[in-house]
Amino acid sequence: MDEEWRVSLIAGDQLDSGKPPFANSICDLLRSRAGEDVSVSAGKTGVFLYAATADAAATAEGMAREVLAQQGLVADIRLDRWDPSRQAWLPPGDVAATEVPSGQEQGPGHKRLRAAGGVVLGIIDGLGSADF
Repeated sequence: MDEEWRVSLIAGDQLDSGKPPFANSICDLLRSRAGEDVSVSAGKTGVFLYAATADAAATAEGMAREVLAQQGLVADIRLDRWDPSRQAWLPPGDVAATEVPSGQEQGPGHKRLRAAGGVVLGIIDGLGSADF
């Protein structure tokens, strides 16, 4: 899976006992409507729909909004994309912002690494031309 997208349904009236009160019933409804390209799960913080593509995630988000409205339920709905470099779910715009445009340095650590690489190459070159 090259891309991974998540639609989160977070209820405001979560019980201390774990899953939000609507989780089980809403999961069943979402599973019955979701296609093969969307998986549905419930956790302590809400209900989650996972998709491999942005299009499938957008469709899942629309379906979730429709199901919640039909059931008279309210939840905070968020669309996120997995950012493997940060190992975190981020809003789609934030993922693009974390990527460094080509030709630009990636930060002070990257500069130090390049400098160290230059020193190592200098040592190797010096060893190659040394008389033994």
